[in-house]
Amino acid sequence: MSIVRGEGERRGGVQRRRRSPEEAERAILAAARSFLSERPFREMKVEDVMARTGLSRPAFYAYFKDRYELVTRLLEGIGGLLFAVDRRWLVGDPGVGREESREILRDALRGGAETFGRYGPVLRAISEAASYDGRVEEMYRFGLIQRLTEAVAARISRDVEAGISPEGLVPEETARALVLMTERYLIDAYGRPSDRDRVPDATVIRTLETIWLSTLYGPEMTRP
Repeated sequence: MSIVRGEGERRGGVQRRRRSPEEAERAILAAARSFLSERPFREMKVEDVMARTGLSRPAFYAYFKDRYELVTRLLEGIGGLLFAVDRRWLVGDPGVGREESREILRDALRGGAETFGRYGPVLRAISEAASYDGRVEEMYRFGLIQRLTEAVAARISRDVEAGISPEGLVPEETARALVLMTERYLIDAYGRPSDRDRVPDATVIRTLETIWLSTLYGPEMTRP
């Protein structure tokens, strides 16, 4: 009998509903997100996660090698969202002009901030895990962050060539500075399990707009 089907057996006089492998895996991922919304990654243990699922601790290892593999799976779901909200600006045509490019970028920054607002504690956990585990670091820092940096650099290069961004910008380094700064800033703003001292969303978005728009399209492009 498999671990997962075993969860449908009677335990302590209580009949537990059998779950499909897909349901069990989703339950574990949801439990991990729930835990990280309340407590930091360094405190997360397998038994803590599994206690929220109604599944046994051994069931965890039917799907994940360890907690680091668990957070990489969480990243798979979130990383796509970050690229999705940025895509219109990243692959956009600078030929629409500076004003239109500015508005498209503003929408992308707002969408990215909203994603961090929803998943901040999980993204903070992923960032922390990347400091300890090479698999997470490869997927997050050398994967998602690097791909985003390269995409931003390509857009900046096109903007400079089109004459809507300053000629003196070095696309690769400008992109690296903006992406890494933004990642750290949003994790700091939204990554705490508690919302007690959370910065207002409007302030976070306005701060990002000021930095990105001033750097790429000139200070006159910021709103009064």
